[in-house]
Amino acid sequence: MGNNSRIDRSWLTSAKESIGQWSYIMLKDADNNDIDWDWVRSLDLEHGIGVATPADYESGAESNVHDLLKADLQIRDRLEAIIAKMSMVFMRDFDRHIKTYELPRALAYANRRLNDQIVLLRDRGVAEGLWTVTDEERQRVTVPVLTAARDGVVVDDIQDHTAEIINARAEQRKADRAAREAQRHHRQMALFNADEVKYGSVEAGPDESAPADSSSDAGSPDYLIEGQPVINDDNPAVPDTQQIAVDETAVSEPTFARFRHAAAEHVASRQNAESKEYWRAVFLPGRDVDKVMGIDLETNGTEPYRTYIIDVGFEYMNMKSPRPADAPSDYTYDKDYYQGGDAYDQHRFSFGVTPEAARHGNPFIIQLTGIDVSQRVGDEYPLFDEDTEAQADLLKRLTSQPFVAHMATFEHSFFMLNVAGYAEAYRNGHVTIIDTLPMSRLWDEGSIPCEGHPDGDNTLDAYAKRQGALREDDNERHLGLEDTHIMLLAMKHHLTQLKAEARGPWGPDGKPGVGGKRITKKRHFVRHERRTPIYD
Repeated sequence: MGNNSRIDRSWLTSAKESIGQWSYIMLKDADNNDIDWDWVRSLDLEHGIGVATPADYESGAESNVHDLLKADLQIRDRLEAIIAKMSMVFMRDFDRHIKTYELPRALAYANRRLNDQIVLLRDRGVAEGLWTVTDEERQRVTVPVLTAARDGVVVDDIQDHTAEIINARAEQRKADRAAREAQRHHRQMALFNADEVKYGSVEAGPDESAPADSSSDAGSPDYLIEGQPVINDDNPAVPDTQQIAVDETAVSEPTFARFRHAAAEHVASRQNAESKEYWRAVFLPGRDVDKVMGIDLETNGTEPYRTYIIDVGFEYMNMKSPRPADAPSDYTYDKDYYQGGDAYDQHRFSFGVTPEAARHGNPFIIQLTGIDVSQRVGDEYPLFDEDTEAQADLLKRLTSQPFVAHMATFEHSFFMLNVAGYAEAYRNGHVTIIDTLPMSRLWDEGSIPCEGHPDGDNTLDAYAKRQGALREDDNERHLGLEDTHIMLLAMKHHLTQLKAEARGPWGPDGKPGVGGKRITKKRHFVRHERRTPIYD
């Protein structure tokens, strides 16, 4: 992956040419506010969308740091609400009104630089003794909280509202899911009630044309309720099959109607109480998965529209077939005891951050990874979101075979907003994603629920130790290649064990083929004489 000696940023301006495509179907942002696409068109994505200049970052500058920070935060909140909605809209654009994902990438590019500016304006306020900044956890996210350092300083209108925004969206999604479940249950019960009225009930009276013999319902539409016989052995509300066999007229028609209604409620309540399918299960591997590329990213934050990719590590491993005989086997990892094993074609690449992000630094990242972002500037460290060669190389690899990551939605979210062509390739079904996190949660009995880990400890560190890929007295390295390596070793060990025990992919609910998550063209709608694929 090479460095670009001359950065061409003109694509940031040309990306706005697709605004007409987006505005055609995306009217609201993630917070259900109307989108002013003319405002989006007015943003100078190439040269910066914030109100401050580099001189405004300096302590003692004549500008009003409070007003600059307030204006920048308003721009960021407004823009991020648009970016947050764009992935869903793009993937559900079945008619392909939107041709490319270039605009969201461009907005995220500009938003990262805006976020750098916001951080330095906060730093200036600290240096001038206006406020202090502390990081606080607020449910799903950690945010910087400003506290006035002296009388007369107002900070309420320049607080970071990310936590309120993210948590409100999460609660809304939760409420929407509950509403959909309630509607589903309501429709189900409405069908049961309609069936009761049609075939007889205490209120409507028995259908005089139906024979008194209740077994005559066998084979009729109302005999099965959501695939379950009305007469069944596990429902105390209805006669058991032995009783019916002895006396086919065991109950009168009105009584049987009551039994049927009770059975319907029993089935509905049981189905409603069933645990919902674990959504990450779609990322599980199938029985025939073989060559995969494992990948891990290190970043200077968790939000792909605010932070930068600083370390990329990937390598290949075959889960079934032999390792290529001509592949070098003498690769040395950061940890001396890591053995190459079946891994091959290892790669490690380092990327940089903007001078503004380097100036702010990140003590937590130094502690976690050993990477000092304050030193990640200059030609030696290209910015990944500007390195078109690196993006093209990675995209080619990501589409050549399934890629594996632990909590793969993290890598996927960064690829969407950093790798040119990735979103388009994913939408067209050319990317397959396998995640070792649900493998740990669903197929690893050692993942025991405990305080702090109600679903079991499914971190990469814990999973790799349970699968013998990491020593018990060691810890996950938090570098891209090293973490990729222990993940793939753990995955191969795990799959080998599961196959021997006829579990996991080889169990009753296992998948054939490669498995993993990808967009498929299962069905088609016919619209205006055209056939367009459905998003799965």
